[in-house]
Amino acid sequence: MNNENDRIMVQKRVGKKICDEAQWIRADDVKRCEKEMFTSKSYKVVIYTDYGEFVRCDSNDAFLKLMNEREGMMITDTGVLGNLKKMKSVDYKTGKVYFDEEKNEYITIARSKTEIVREYIKKLFGK
Repeated sequence: MNNENDRIMVQKRVGKKICDEAQWIRADDVKRCEKEMFTSKSYKVVIYTDYGEFVRCDSNDAFLKLMNEREGMMITDTGVLGNLKKMKSVDYKTGKVYFDEEKNEYITIARSKTEIVREYIKKLFGK
């Protein structure tokens, strides 16, 4: 089933260099893809469009940074991102955002980010 809003998270390729930043491209913009050897042991699929060449994003940092730009998404700790729109509760004393009533599923909040998270949650939910 095709959806014109389907997107792929990619990193732009210029020559053999892959840019650090991730970005979205529309799946319908793909002209062709080819598997290419990047090192002696690793292959990547190169995605060709009218506006450049890309590889699928496999950088954790680039993925987290791009997802952090989406409404509701926030990096709350090193290597930790959560969709705060889906949270059930938050405990600033323990530094945890919970995603279920039983408090089994959670992400951590770094102490240095507590106030930023608090303000963002206020903005999201008006409280």
